[in-house]
Amino acid sequence: MSAWVMHELTSQQKIRVEFIGQEQNPLLIIDNFFATPEQLVEQACTEPGFIAQASDFYPGLRKHITGDYPAQSLRALTPLMRETFAIAAERTAELSLCAFSLTTTPPENLRPIQSVPHIDTHDPQQFAMVHYLCAESFGGTSFYRHRSTGFETITQEKFTNYFKILKQEVMDEQQSRFNYINGDTRLFERIYQVPVVFNRAIIYRSNQLHSGDINLQSGLSTDPRTGRLTANSFFSFT
Repeated sequence: MSAWVMHELTSQQKIRVEFIGQEQNPLLIIDNFFATPEQLVEQACTEPGFIAQASDFYPGLRKHITGDYPAQSLRALTPLMRETFAIAAERTAELSLCAFSLTTTPPENLRPIQSVPHIDTHDPQQFAMVHYLCAESFGGTSFYRHRSTGFETITQEKFTNYFKILKQEVMDEQQSRFNYINGDTRLFERIYQVPVVFNRAIIYRSNQLHSGDINLQSGLSTDPRTGRLTANSFFSFT
């Protein structure tokens, strides 16, 4: 990959691309992503506060990010994403989500779908960014292969059959309580793990099976200064 500088965000970033799993899907990792990450943490601490969204499977609270960060991220990342993910020039980049997120749901309150790796959409032209704004002890993000199907990404063609199989497998587990996934299980194999580094951002296709590595020993605080705070964005190329 050629050298690339995100002038609007920070000139000190370190960029690398990993190709993960049997499918060799690109994973973009950018350290020192934002010039003033502490200001983002401060914004997360101001009113209005975080809220839970009933339609969101995220196991916690979210809050919309205001200011220049969303537009700067879209403008600065678009050329790099086009190169990394081989996106056609005629496709237009759009930002559909840009929010702070705090993982706060205790394991005993998880729904079954929140205890296994997930996708955000089956659309291969949508991409997710996780920007870590918390301590390294909280755990990063892992990517998975579904053992019985071998799937690492879920396309529209795979979608219905995959979730039918997964639902039956989860029911067969006969668990009355669920927990956060953090590594290999009977149903899933972890194929790559990204540790948390403060001010690190990762970008990947939203249809890859993934999950946050939730370290319960670090706590599930609702305080952005002490909790597992991330900035999450969805980019689409239409």
